[in-house]
Amino acid sequence: MKKIATVQKTAATFLLLLVGLASVAGAAGGTRQKLYILNSVLDTMTVIDVASNQVIGSVKVGLQPHGLAWPRSQHVLWVSAEGSSELVKVDPIRDEVLARYPIGRRPNEIDVTSDGRLVFIPAMLDGVYQVFDTEAERVIATFPTDGMPHNAIVSVDDRFAYFSPMDREPYYTEEQARTRGIPTSTNDKVYILDIESLTLAGTIALADAPRPITIHPKGHRIYVNRDGLLGFEVLDIHTRQQIYTAHFDMTREERATPSRSHAIGVTPDGREVWSTDINNGVVHVFDVTTDKPKQVARMKTGQTPLWLTITPDSKTVYVSNTADDSLSVFDVASKKEVTRIQLEKGNAPKRSLVVEVPTV
Repeated sequence: MKKIATVQKTAATFLLLLVGLASVAGAAGGTRQKLYILNSVLDTMTVIDVASNQVIGSVKVGLQPHGLAWPRSQHVLWVSAEGSSELVKVDPIRDEVLARYPIGRRPNEIDVTSDGRLVFIPAMLDGVYQVFDTEAERVIATFPTDGMPHNAIVSVDDRFAYFSPMDREPYYTEEQARTRGIPTSTNDKVYILDIESLTLAGTIALADAPRPITIHPKGHRIYVNRDGLLGFEVLDIHTRQQIYTAHFDMTREERATPSRSHAIGVTPDGREVWSTDINNGVVHVFDVTTDKPKQVARMKTGQTPLWLTITPDSKTVYVSNTADDSLSVFDVASKKEVTRIQLEKGNAPKRSLVVEVPTV
């Protein structure tokens, strides 16, 4: 017992030393921003240095990685691997996998509370959202929904999680879904989970199935792409009502092209929402300083822009061009593409996230 206690004390001391080193580095300004991009048809995550826009590494995270989340209070990155049905814990300082956990089938876009305690996981083919406790290292709650769970996002104050399941249509007919043992229902609403009690607290009705979802940094508005809309819906968090529908400014030729919006983000300064038209290869920018968003710009991207992420200083937007394995890098102030980062052929980049970590 004395030997075990000594080992535990030594491990604890070493952990405190690491934390202290990270704190000193952060206090001294020794930090760097990294952009993580999930290569959706592989098992890897590409790492890019934001200052230089150069690829600096790769992490093997699991088959068909789909979701990324980063708690504001910790230096840890969570990745959901859709093909291998895993939740993967990554050290973003050294870009190493720390742990892997089995979860529900085909997990999609995840989110985590700011203290890093709970991860919310859409298990798409199980028709449920799972709550993973990072201290207990297991799923502690499961919530069935209509449709196929696709996205999750946590409110700014950590009080609620918002779930946006997509329709099984047009991917599967009811008969195909039944024979494959996957959800047969359709969905036209956003679900609200009370995080403290872990109970469903309500829904917000939409005209069709929701897709990617984001929250204003002030915490009062939700912006959500949905099926059948080239644009996004504005939802009031307090009244739990849809209050406005924003439509993309499009040419006649673009309107004649079957497409959908599938990427949305609000700048951390709260001034703009960026969203993509995937088949026309365009990113649209809206001023959201009022309740009725106003389009202020539109720019061409690469092929099939399926995701975007924004740097914490609101200066740069990265758009993942899945079909041509590239990233369009836009300057927010000038609304111009300043460079394009070419990744390896066959990466099919999608989900991405910028994080700031100590340089140790």
